[in-house]
Amino acid sequence: MPTFTNPVVFSDVPDPDVIYDGVQYYMVSTTMYFAPNVPIMRSTDLVHWSIVGYTGAILDDTDALALRNGKSAYGQGSWAASIKHHDGTYYISVGSLTTEKTYLYSTPSIENGPWTRSVLDGYAHDQSLLFDGDDTYLVYGGGAIDLRKLKRNDDGTFAWDGAATRLVDDANVDQTSGLNAEGSHAYKIGEYYFVFMIEWPTNEIRKEVLWRSTSLTPQSQGGTWEGRVVLSQAVTVAGRKGDGAAQGGVVQAADGQWYAMLFQDEGPLGRSPQLACVTWGDDGWPTYALDRTMPVPCTTASSDPTDIVTSDEFDNRAAPAGYWNTADAGALAASDENAWNGSSLGLQWQWNHNPDNRLWSLSDRPSHLRLTTGSTASGILDARNTLTQRTYGPTCSGAISLDVSHMKDGDVAGLSTYQQKYGYVAVEAENGTKRLVMRRADRKGNVAFTSATVPLTVETIYLRADADFRDLADSASFAYSLDGAAWTAIGDDLAMEYNLDHFTGYRFAIFYYAATETGGYVDVDWFRVRDDIGGMRP
Repeated sequence: MPTFTNPVVFSDVPDPDVIYDGVQYYMVSTTMYFAPNVPIMRSTDLVHWSIVGYTGAILDDTDALALRNGKSAYGQGSWAASIKHHDGTYYISVGSLTTEKTYLYSTPSIENGPWTRSVLDGYAHDQSLLFDGDDTYLVYGGGAIDLRKLKRNDDGTFAWDGAATRLVDDANVDQTSGLNAEGSHAYKIGEYYFVFMIEWPTNEIRKEVLWRSTSLTPQSQGGTWEGRVVLSQAVTVAGRKGDGAAQGGVVQAADGQWYAMLFQDEGPLGRSPQLACVTWGDDGWPTYALDRTMPVPCTTASSDPTDIVTSDEFDNRAAPAGYWNTADAGALAASDENAWNGSSLGLQWQWNHNPDNRLWSLSDRPSHLRLTTGSTASGILDARNTLTQRTYGPTCSGAISLDVSHMKDGDVAGLSTYQQKYGYVAVEAENGTKRLVMRRADRKGNVAFTSATVPLTVETIYLRADADFRDLADSASFAYSLDGAAWTAIGDDLAMEYNLDHFTGYRFAIFYYAATETGGYVDVDWFRVRDDIGGMRP
């Protein structure tokens, strides 16, 4: 019997939610401040996943979401997406602390669209869609469980249908302090309504809790809601003791067996999905089986690899990706900044905040990513059009080929392991010359170390970043190659830390910004990633 090793994706895929449509499994995850919005992953076995789309090119057009006018959405953006498949239609919902709105997307084809986008006033915290016959609800809350009904407009969009109802006044189970129960995943299974949640008692591990009732009658009106802890377990991964797997729902597989997709913190790498087997007792409560190594669901492992993070030669796609196929997104693409620019990146990429699509291209120089400066920045944290992919464990190495011949004085371009406490290797232009430098920041995002610089006379430079998450190493190192044959280390190691100010795992980031004069550009020939560190050849 084929087996898999948890986590099923050893990368930052937080707050997962999974469905099975009878053919494929689909999973969504938290987006935070990255664009495109809400990644959609597909699998045939719940273990091997690939990114097949997003709900939209951006969540919304605001200064904070676009890193404009001194504002940002770091640590916010959109959280904890929910996915459902109902009567042949796919639905995804997500709330945003940045806009204080809740968004609901629907489509008959989850990979191709068209998407219908609904915008609801008010932020529904960690909400979950719930379909009950002809009724549609959102279930949400922190420390409590709230229910709010939705109605469908003539144009297919949704709106609130009345005020929220509090189903459970105190959703914590056997907990007096710590993170209140949140992260709702709501279902109607058999005779019961179930709401799965996460809580984190002080000085304990995270726990999965479950509330159930045979009706949607609130406690305050005599409804009987029962709550209990259904999982309190951590899994050691790459030498790191886990802090508990939780915050996830359940899905019934093709063979009738039930599974739960949860997440566990893996330090600076981020929050990674853990897959558990679920069985239902005669009393109607689930029992979880969670181990480091487990049988693959349905006993038939996919031959497809997990490709959440992949290399790229930056060849352009002829048509826009499916997430551009949105029936009512005219307002979002009203400006040239948000309109499709004729270039389509691979689905593994997300921008740090909304990009300015006028200032990047895959067609200006074929098989190259061109980044052009259109505004000034004080550093990498407020630089627009920074392109990212996740790092992954236990080790990974990313490298780029960078043509710097058209940089202007004051420009900085390079490759980063990116979080608030970032590190990078970069080319700087000053007084008509260029130099290589490595920098790292402290946990507040301020530059804490700058290496000795290396004069640069070549037009194409190779830059590399290595990340090591084994046995709590949590370190990143940097190197460059001048001739495409030999690598030279530069600077010192970055001690990576997961910082709640950003609330994401570390990512590889290709960046370019102007400190003084706009209009310069760089061309990236390729990005290549591999598992081992320290030996990649250009």
